[in-house]
Amino acid sequence: MSFEAFSCLGDSRNEFIVELFQKASSFLSTLGSFLIVFDIARKVWHGKATDPYQRIMVGLSAYDIMYSLMWFLGSWLTPKETGWLWAVGNTASCSAQGFFFTFGAAGELLCQMAISFNIVMLIVFGWNQKQFAKKVERPMHIIIFTLALSIAVVPLSTQTYNPWCGVCTYGAMYDKCSSGKDGDELCAVCGSETVEFVFVFSYILCRRLHCLSSA
Repeated sequence: MSFEAFSCLGDSRNEFIVELFQKASSFLSTLGSFLIVFDIARKVWHGKATDPYQRIMVGLSAYDIMYSLMWFLGSWLTPKETGWLWAVGNTASCSAQGFFFTFGAAGELLCQMAISFNIVMLIVFGWNQKQFAKKVERPMHIIIFTLALSIAVVPLSTQTYNPWCGVCTYGAMYDKCSSGKDGDELCAVCGSETVEFVFVFSYILCRRLHCLSSA
């Protein structure tokens, strides 16, 4: 398998700039989420009450720590054979990065939906936080964890976590086809094209729905 170093960003200078901004922003995101978890954990430690909104924020922050930490580690977990800047990882570290990256991103998205659901039940349907905690909070957290874990496992089980632009994320790895096909045609040599298509389509759909809801 051959790789073209810096093929996504043009040259090493561009990748160096991207790596710096990526590590700085992801570090700040990780720190902010950690402080949220720490603050609410301190309240619990001192016997203070917490409501479902705060507990959802703990879950969201925990998933964000997972997601942002993978961005911070960046190319350090990317296989060194790729030739990308600071790449010192291997196939196992690449798969781990892709798994926790997807697990954290999916969990964070689902927790954002849970926050919206919590607000809707309180404002539109007149619930209070005690009702929400009693009727839906526990199964909601179980569903979020199960869905996020299931989403992250699918590319892992099909070897669809592969290096791309200095990080490892969902996507098949392509190389020139062999056995009689056009020499310029690319074929998937690692991972599932179907899984890649479903994930890319789902991402575009979620982004579109988010833009519509924010309009």
